[in-house]
Amino acid sequence: MSGITMTNLSEVDLGKLTASVADWKKIVDSLDKLADRAQKGLLTKSENAQWAGVNSDVTRQFVRKTAKEFTDAHAEASSIYQVLDDACTELVQLQKELNTAIHTEAPELGLRVSDTGDGSVHVFYPHDRTTDDRHTESELNTAQELADRIAGIISHAREIDDSVSRALRKTHGSDEFNFGHENYTSLDDAQEQRAEELAKKSLRLYKEGKQLSTDELRELQTLVKYNAGDEEFATDLYRGLGPEGALRFQAQLSLDGTAEGGEQLRLARSIQDSMGTALATATPGLGDKWTDELMRVGRSDLDLQMQGNQMVPKGYQVLGTLLRHGAYPKGFLDKVGNDMIAYERDGGSWGRPDGSYAGMKNFGLNADTDGGRGWDPITGLLEAYGHNPDAATGFFQANVAGPGKQMTNLDYLMGMGADGKGDSARGWIPDMTAPFAAKDPEIYGKDALGHALEAAVSGLPYDHGDVGAHPEHTEQRQEIMDRVINAVATDPKLADDTMADSLGRMAGEYMPEVNSTLSQSNDFDDLYGSPRKFTSALATAEFLDTVGRNPDGYAEATLGAENHSAKVMHDVVTHPDRYAGTPSENLKHTAYNTGTVEGILSGARHDQIVTGGQQSDQDYNDALQKRADMFNTAFGSTVGLATERVPIAGEVINGVTEVVVGEMVEGAERNTAAETAHTAGESSFNARQNALDQAANGLLVAGTPNGVDSTDMHRAVTQQTGEGFDHGKELQREAKDYYKRNPPE
Repeated sequence: MSGITMTNLSEVDLGKLTASVADWKKIVDSLDKLADRAQKGLLTKSENAQWAGVNSDVTRQFVRKTAKEFTDAHAEASSIYQVLDDACTELVQLQKELNTAIHTEAPELGLRVSDTGDGSVHVFYPHDRTTDDRHTESELNTAQELADRIAGIISHAREIDDSVSRALRKTHGSDEFNFGHENYTSLDDAQEQRAEELAKKSLRLYKEGKQLSTDELRELQTLVKYNAGDEEFATDLYRGLGPEGALRFQAQLSLDGTAEGGEQLRLARSIQDSMGTALATATPGLGDKWTDELMRVGRSDLDLQMQGNQMVPKGYQVLGTLLRHGAYPKGFLDKVGNDMIAYERDGGSWGRPDGSYAGMKNFGLNADTDGGRGWDPITGLLEAYGHNPDAATGFFQANVAGPGKQMTNLDYLMGMGADGKGDSARGWIPDMTAPFAAKDPEIYGKDALGHALEAAVSGLPYDHGDVGAHPEHTEQRQEIMDRVINAVATDPKLADDTMADSLGRMAGEYMPEVNSTLSQSNDFDDLYGSPRKFTSALATAEFLDTVGRNPDGYAEATLGAENHSAKVMHDVVTHPDRYAGTPSENLKHTAYNTGTVEGILSGARHDQIVTGGQQSDQDYNDALQKRADMFNTAFGSTVGLATERVPIAGEVINGVTEVVVGEMVEGAERNTAAETAHTAGESSFNARQNALDQAANGLLVAGTPNGVDSTDMHRAVTQQTGEGFDHGKELQREAKDYYKRNPPE
């Protein structure tokens, strides 16, 4: 294995490698000319010569062999050049990333980086006697994240070094008197060939009751990890393995890793993640024929060819573990996703282990730490839709053939069924090995359903980072959101706790429509993009009530509401010409509507504390703090900006969102541990005060309109927020009473 360290990579003069690559290019060009001359000149003359006898036979054979050696020499030199050129390009980029991390980012964060000499690094805060070297959890996470990223850069460089070394040995071969043993068109070509070789070896060994060594698994893990996003590598790898081989290989590693644990599990998990990303990368180039064969294998029993194995999963169950990772094309998901639903609705079933695996709680096809054990492939499918918004929107609106009445995939998966009351809807089960399902009843698929719904209604991947202005809420997206609102309002049990955070973010994303629907006046529709309304104000209120009863849902929806309010206030003052009403009228209307939303959400929180028993103010405050920490991690440093989840829906505006997040959390830190009706009532009063404070913060960021007294404006906004809050509490009770009297049959 390569011995590259941080110091090696940081300080090595790659200019010498660049010069060497240029020299090899000259050699390739020269040998190309010689090979051409040998073929067109020497060989052609030899073949056309009018020779006879023994000497002619010997000479012709010698000339043929000599000409071939010139061609082989050119091919070998070309392979060497291609491999070195690709390696040089990648190493130059990695060196740049490394030096930026250790010489720019680390000092900006107050960190230092030291080389341990074995490929890993130590990232730490220098001694500071004024702080007694105490650091917040966020600071420690920042240090660890930087350390992991630097270690990843070094690991990638090591993988390139090993791949180049291996490719050069194969290219030259062991015969010093013979050119051209293995030809590569690129470094990716060499890396793919080795990965495919190891994967096929793994398949062969499992049939014999053996497996790859740990070193071989590590090699395969690094090869796939750093090339999963390369189309050439990924396409060739999956085409070489074929659909059945690829799924069998994945299942074998995952089952073995989850049973073994330790290093075996860590490697299996990493390979699974990377193979999923690689499949997403490869699908555009694999073609319809390959996908059709994958679908045939998906519906079939998959013989795992493992000695002593008793599990025979469907191919789709294994595919589901791969679909969790990567961004799959819409065309691929349209075919595979609807086929999986059609198979299931037509009586197809997904098997899972019985009591014989009782000692292996984590035994399964999914090697990840969360998301269930992979026996339910719909979970992985929904995660894939969560990364492709356009595909998700179409998927939820699609009608897939099945027994009984027709229904959309949304009706089937969300639980409304063919009649809106659950007829023929999907029955979800805990995705665990059978003996543990009763002890761990969480429906992991519902969490994935929430992710897919987020993508479908927002037009963004559910785990997006900072994206600026959000996509338009099209008619199709809003229709799905409206269906979800009405479904949850009619039957709150459809809003499983595992998807509450997603429902909260969906509410935050659709705050313009929520405000427009709950508004008591149509005179201000232009504030929300008229005519952006849902079909029922009572259903919208009941939906918010259901979301607000879960701490995560409450946090997401509340932060979304306040963020939206602050942005509207900011815009009506900054750009008054965009709206029909005066800035003062628009500010007061915005304050009233936001107060209404806050009143509904706080009413739900109040009721849950009183009636739920197990919840407390602290649960809700902790959820708010968690979202604020996520926001600060994403936007408070340069590390990991592209990968962190923005914790509040809607466009993030600097100077507005920061105030919302900070003040919202600070105002919520009451720690009342509400366990009685009395303290819950106190909590409700504080929630009202918090809404008033947030309205004042929004006005502070927006500024006072020209010609308006700031004290009067502040008083008016506060009054309107309070009146809206009280109206929201009344609307919440009215909606609750209506749906209590009209339950689903």
